Amino acid sequence: MRILIKDTTLDGHPLGDEGEVFTGTDPLAVVQAMKGATLFSDHRGVEDYIDMVMRNAKMLGGTELVVKGESQEEKAESFLRELIERGFAEVLAEEVVRIPVPPSVWQGINAVRESGRTNMLDRPTVADLAAQMGYPDATTWIMKNPKLYAEGVFRGFVVDPLGRKS
Repeated sequence: MRILIKDTTLDGHPLGDEGEVFTGTDPLAVVQAMKGATLFSDHRGVEDYIDMVMRNAKMLGGTELVVKGESQEEKAESFLRELIERGFAEVLAEEVVRIPVPPSVWQGINAVRESGRTNMLDRPTVADLAAQMGYPDATTWIMKNPKLYAEGVFRGFVVDPLGRKS
């Protein structure tokens, strides 16, 4: 998840759509990232961080945040929900940009992946296996585009609908 924590005025009111973006796999991970970006909070726990933000919101802007929950996960979720509902934060769309490849390249990469015969990060072996399996376009593309191939392994590939060669 990606959350924009908005910049605020000196009296604690949110300013437009400017701020800092924090990412995490869940609300607790996002709050941990927020805590990590805060000065002088490295030695405190997540709950102490949430309490500090709640005190500051009340003291600076008169905003009383209500955070509920028993576990850290529940408190982090409640905390983010409060920030979003009060206009201090917003959820951003995930920005996963997949690597476009021609259909014949995708078929070769996918055939190697489904075979399970190698780690997909082992680019030369993936290229060799694609050739052995009858996908010469995939072999050529993988060898000519090492950076794009690596990015595709991590971000995913998408078939280029126009079938253009990369």
